[in-house]
Parts: sequence; C-alpha cells; structure tokens
Amino acid sequence: MRFLSALGARLRPVLDVVFPPRCVYCGRLGSWLCDACQHETQPVGDSICIRCGNPLTLRGLCQHCRQDPPEPLRGIRGVFFYNGPIAQGIRSLKYHNVRPLAPILARYLVGYIQERPLAFAGLVPVPLHPEKLAARGFNQSELLAAEVSKKLTIPLRSDLVQRIRYTRPQAQLNRHQRLQNVADAFAPVDGVRLHGETLLLIDDVATTGATLRACGRALRQAGAGDIWALTVARAHVNTVLPVDSAGLTAAEAFLLWDSHRKQSTFDPPPSHI
Repeated sequence: MRFLSALGARLRPVLDVVFPPRCVYCGRLGSWLCDACQHETQPVGDSICIRCGNPLTLRGLCQHCRQDPPEPLRGIRGVFFYNGPIAQGIRSLKYHNVRPLAPILARYLVGYIQERPLAFAGLVPVPLHPEKLAARGFNQSELLAAEVSKKLTIPLRSDLVQRIRYTRPQAQLNRHQRLQNVADAFAPVDGVRLHGETLLLIDDVATTGATLRACGRALRQAGAGDIWALTVARAHVNTVLPVDSAGLTAAEAFLLWDSHRKQSTFDPPPSHI
C-alpha cells in the first residue's frame, strides 16, 4: 500500500496535466482547494482558552482546564474551525490520498507560527500505529510537519515517539472515552533521550486534545521540556454545562454557555464527497 501511495505521488504531476485538479470542496478546476473556498475558512481567532485552545467569549481559562488542564501540554492551538472547505480538505488528504493538499494546509500552520514566534527545537508529527500506516500508506500529520519544517527550517523529529497500541477511531467517542482510548497508546522511541527541548506537536485535527496529550506524555517521558500542539483545525466538542452546585457564578455560566454556542455555530456540514 505504501508503495502504491509513493508511486501515485510521483505520477501526480503527470496526472495533473492530463486530469487537471478540481477543488475538493466546490469542484472548480485549477486547484485542489481554490482561492474562493480558502476565503470561506473560519479562523478560531484569539478569543480562546489559553490552555486547551477552545473558543471562548473572552480569552482566558475555560472551566474544563481549571479542573483538568491538558498536561503535559503548555497549550493546544488550532488555526481554523473544522468545517466547510478546511474539513473537506483534511478528509480528502486523509482518506482520499489527495496528497497535494498537504502543502496547501501546511501553509496555514506556517503562517500561524510566524505570527506567534516561539523557538522550537523540533516539530513532532503525531504518529500512526504501524497497521494504520501500512493501510493508509502515509501519515498525514508527518506530511504537514515536513512542509512546515521545510518552510521554517525547524527540524522534523519523527524519531522521538511511537504509537505502540492500536486504538479505536476517536470520532464517535465522548471526552472520557477518548482519554481512555489513547491512554498509554504512545511511548518514546527506544534510546531517545531529550534534555528539556521545547517541541511542537503537529496534527490535522484536535477535538478534546486527548491524542495530543497522550503523545505529549510520551515526549515528557523522553525528557522534553515545554510541549505545545498545533493543528490545522479544531473540531466541535460537546460541552456539558455544570449544574449550579459546581460553584459557577452567573457570569461564568454564561461564558461557558457562549463558548459552546460559538463552537456549535461552526459544526461541519455534510461532506461534498
């Protein structure tokens, strides 16, 4: 499968001449994600929880992170909401092998990092389990991280952490199930020894951040220092509003409700494919 994927990537320039690319969202000829559709994207913005990166009415610390911060990660950030053209672009890259989308999507990660400079010793793509990697033929997170590494000359560190346990797809699981599903799913690569380096995890989509946290724990075991995470998109996560006995003030309850409303506004529409 990986051989076929590599062969397809080599033949892509020829195929693009014979069969010009069409936008994966609107079908317009000329690009895998056309300029018009890219302009429809919805940035998450800066009104977020400073730890988990979920949208808030005002920048601050959300109720979830007051009780359960995403340790060992310093913070999780997503460039866009997971909807419309961005969601379709990620799905097409991931499930339909449209690998030319990787540099298009990675450009947004590059821009995000450039606007918020922080010195990273390495970019760490979230690894796939070997069985899933063999079936898919590539790791979309590694494709994205490789593009960012090339543009920003930050070392690509695919050699630090490995996925040692096959896990169920996260999409249909709730927050608690996601955390359990990926617990101990990652481990440092044998022989890896870090010395407090600041690292940036790269992935395509984050929802609860459970996978990123689990991967971060393996990096911390290897000796990493500050660990941040950046994804192309942030998917909607269902928020359960606490009851009055949780001790929230009326203002805090409103802010939590409004953050849930803000996320729900950007739920992904049905796929165009």
